[in-house]
Amino acid sequence: MYIIWEALKESVSITLLVLLLMAVVESINISSSGRLFKRLHGKPVAEVALACLLGAIPGCAGGFVVVSLFTHRLLSFGALIGGMIATFGDEALFLAAQDPMQALILTGVLFAIGFVVGLLLLKVPENKIVTFENHDFVIHEEHRHERPENHGKSFRERMSHYLREHVWEHVIKQHALKLFLYAFGTLLVLGILNHFVDLQAIMEHHAWTKWLLLLIAVGVGFLPVSGPHLIFVMLFLQGNIPFAVLLANSIAQNGHAGIPLLAQSKQNFLIMKGITMALGLIIGALALIV
Repeated sequence: MYIIWEALKESVSITLLVLLLMAVVESINISSSGRLFKRLHGKPVAEVALACLLGAIPGCAGGFVVVSLFTHRLLSFGALIGGMIATFGDEALFLAAQDPMQALILTGVLFAIGFVVGLLLLKVPENKIVTFENHDFVIHEEHRHERPENHGKSFRERMSHYLREHVWEHVIKQHALKLFLYAFGTLLVLGILNHFVDLQAIMEHHAWTKWLLLLIAVGVGFLPVSGPHLIFVMLFLQGNIPFAVLLANSIAQNGHAGIPLLAQSKQNFLIMKGITMALGLIIGALALIV
């Protein structure tokens, strides 16, 4: 009963904090991203840097913009991969709510890896890697924060629109319950696990368990969703897994950002996932060795 109560209290606290952070992120105006990339067309290094910067925005908004621009051929494949490496979904918000410094460190490392890999991939001809298929899918218009109907309106009207459309319709209605259930479920499972199993002691006495966790973290990274990856954030914060395992999962996973890419082309999605998962495994293994 104590484990359930502690998981319930902590999950409510985490959910409220994450919702607050999501509301702040929602207020970031990214509607001009398309115009920015049009101006940067022909400047591949700047494209990769901006894609990684968008990917580093906690949550799903920046990642959706990166995928949208790629599918509309406003962004190179290298920039797409850089942005996807920098993106680790709603888990970024959970980590920021619990340990802002660790969130900043992980985001910085992912940005650096994404930027370097994105630049290297610029050397590879796109027509030999990706395909462009027109499925006429819609790229989450709710993530285009500054809509045309807001221009010319008073501050009070814009604020009312923001609170209604973004905070209530998107942050609260679409995310609140899922965030709470993921947090509560993860904390409950970890609470029970920690009560019966000393994972840290097992890893100290059996080095192979770290490698097994690394493989699991990268495998789970294939899922184009946020939520299941939260277990690695919580295990890291509790000191039960090394940073290398969390880093590997964060490189491999892209939150929900991969979903519109999957809709555009299964081949492009699998290529993107293959690259990010391979990188997660290689870099995670190197980090474990070091």
